[in-house]
Amino acid sequence: MAELPPAAILITGATDGIGLAMARLWAQQGWRQRPARLILVGRKALADLDAAFFNADNYCQADLSRPHAPVQIAQWLDAQEIGRLDLLVHNAGVGYVGDTGAQSATNVRQLIAVNLEAPLALTHQLLNRMTPTGKIVFISSVASALPGPDYAVYTATKSALNGFVRNLRIELAAAPATRTMEVQLILPGAINTGMHAKSGATLDRMNWQRFPPADQVAAQIAAVIEGPRATATIGGLNRVVRFAGQNLSPLVDGAMRRTQKRAAAAPARLPEAPPHCVITGAADGIGRALALRLASAGFRITGLDFDAERANQTRQELTAAGGTIEFVQVDLANQDALDAALQTLRAGPAVDLLIHNAGINAVGHFAHMEWPPQQMVLAVNLVAPLLLTRGLLAANHLNAGGTVVCISSLSRFVGYPGAAVYAASKDGLASYARSLSVALAGQNINVLTVYPGPTRTAHARRYSPDNSREARRMAPAELAQRIVAAVEKRQRTLIPGAGNQLFAVAGHLAPRVTERVMKRAILDKVKG
Repeated sequence: MAELPPAAILITGATDGIGLAMARLWAQQGWRQRPARLILVGRKALADLDAAFFNADNYCQADLSRPHAPVQIAQWLDAQEIGRLDLLVHNAGVGYVGDTGAQSATNVRQLIAVNLEAPLALTHQLLNRMTPTGKIVFISSVASALPGPDYAVYTATKSALNGFVRNLRIELAAAPATRTMEVQLILPGAINTGMHAKSGATLDRMNWQRFPPADQVAAQIAAVIEGPRATATIGGLNRVVRFAGQNLSPLVDGAMRRTQKRAAAAPARLPEAPPHCVITGAADGIGRALALRLASAGFRITGLDFDAERANQTRQELTAAGGTIEFVQVDLANQDALDAALQTLRAGPAVDLLIHNAGINAVGHFAHMEWPPQQMVLAVNLVAPLLLTRGLLAANHLNAGGTVVCISSLSRFVGYPGAAVYAASKDGLASYARSLSVALAGQNINVLTVYPGPTRTAHARRYSPDNSREARRMAPAELAQRIVAAVEKRQRTLIPGAGNQLFAVAGHLAPRVTERVMKRAILDKVKG
């Protein structure tokens, strides 16, 4: 019998922690009864690494926080004449532990870039190199199932990664060329590695030494990768924690909020006249409906939007109705423009109600669409809300007793194959809102997460592959009324509409069923 060729295994974050431990394990044992050809990716210079293990033939230096890193890795593979990959392990990750408002904008961007954008972009870049029976592994975290008041951006990136994997798996299984390819999601807990110190955590306070060592966890992960499980949580206690975080969230989150409130007394809130509301994407659709509804309730509105013509129309309509609105024209996907808009907001009155409504989509098979439009979805739907919230918190510009509203999507519960990156962005935003709800409890700032289903807007019409039942979608004015009512009641979650609520419950109890429904409704009808 002919000897099998080595299995080509690419591992990101391979210079330290579990990435390095897995690499050493596969170098000794091989993978799937084959010797391993390792491709190790890391940020460090080759000269700073162990020369007995790392060399010019197996190490690609690439900084995954840089947008060009996936192309750089592909070019390195070409130079090494590596045309096929059997195993791709997205392991690289960075963290942050500390006050949400104290986290720098640069650090927020770095976490999103390394933990989320890089694995998505690298998968897009290398998908055509994967063997038909190959496997793509995403290393997430059990923290994604919980609120992380001290590491909200980290949990958001990992939750977004989970949502992406869920939908990518459906998309690849639907395409003949990738039907036999495996996509695996692995969720370890805390590990005794250098990541905690780098993230700013107080090691003594968290009893860092009690965490399992990298070698032990790497062996567990490698064993799971050898097997067929699509999703696996590493460690018995972590499985219990994940179950509680997913199924007992009112109890878990409530207990954490009470602890946070005891730790910090909320300052007295000075009454504003009128209260100030900031709405992203306020020129049209849901944002416009919210602006009209809130203006009639006495709010002064500041709208952020890219469309100057629509903004002017909305301003005229709202002013004619006796309301007050100012617009800041901004491309939320542009870093400099976002920073400028934030400076404008910080120069104005403090914010009583912040609504993250702006969103865009890119519908089609992830593998077949260009990457830049999908990257823009992440920028508008996830990066911008996180940076705007961070900037206002850092300036102490959110009034105690106020509310933050994050408009996620029903896809959080039912999936969205055919828009995997959109689903990822909305899952990440929902996770961030959950963490923020705990983090801001001490300031008596309520955080409301909204999970709307199809809405009768130009946005939905533009991206839906089937508008034959558009009349059955919820009208923006009705959705706005429900959101404002939830704000007034200081609710923390809102799934608007009985049908959407039933579908969300079905998604929780029978996810495979709702995923098949969404596949027929979206993926099977899109081109490409």
